[in-house]
Amino acid sequence: MPDRVLARRVATAVVGAPVLIAAIWFGGWALLAVVLLLSAVGAVEYHRLAASAGYRASAVVLAGTLLFPLLAAAGRWTDAGALAAGLVLAAAAASLVSPHRVAAPKNSAATTLGVFYVGALFAHLILMRGALGPAVTLAVVGLIWANDTAAYFAGRAWGRRKLAPAISPGKSVEGFLAGIAAAVVAAAALAFLMDWPLGSLAGIGLGVALAAVAGDLWESVLKRRAGVKDSGALLPGHGGVLDRFDAVLFGVPAGYYLWRWLL
Repeated sequence: MPDRVLARRVATAVVGAPVLIAAIWFGGWALLAVVLLLSAVGAVEYHRLAASAGYRASAVVLAGTLLFPLLAAAGRWTDAGALAAGLVLAAAAASLVSPHRVAAPKNSAATTLGVFYVGALFAHLILMRGALGPAVTLAVVGLIWANDTAAYFAGRAWGRRKLAPAISPGKSVEGFLAGIAAAVVAAAALAFLMDWPLGSLAGIGLGVALAAVAGDLWESVLKRRAGVKDSGALLPGHGGVLDRFDAVLFGVPAGYYLWRWLL
């Protein structure tokens, strides 16, 4: 990657990371506003990816992505199942009244996937902040960033063997291993600093890192199917919201449930 692209990536991170950190720390309306913005932009990007891949996802139903963060913020996550059922029915109905109803099964499936992928997963930032507090939420996000950063720089410096060449040719086995190691080491450091159980934190670090890699690869699959390099162009050096938060979308829910199960 050219140095100018790396410079743009760093500049975007320098500006964007403190905003996310502050939103998580203060919670409430600040975090809800950030998550709603990310969800809205992510839904637009997903709609474009689906269209480029030949699917006609319903834009109206995709607006339902915003309902998941609102439920989480209102403390009504127990109603998420009812919302999910309603959105599945809405996606099916939208595909049946569309002029392209012959492709109703795949179009309704694409719509439903987008609603859950963007809205339900982003909502876990609010769920984690509300249930486990700002320190734990920032810790999990930090583990994801540690994995991403180590994988990126180790891959550039020593990457030789491709991790998943058919999905994401730029990712290497060496970068993958470095990212996992960095997340586990960061988890161990957090356990020491915060007096958290070392074994549990190491397991959470490993699980979060693996989920983050899966999120990165999943978004790469979406882009490859759509035939595009980036999901958008909102964030200089990174692409779109889904490009920047692909690891967070999988890593935060993994961290949320692992933390609740192991601690």
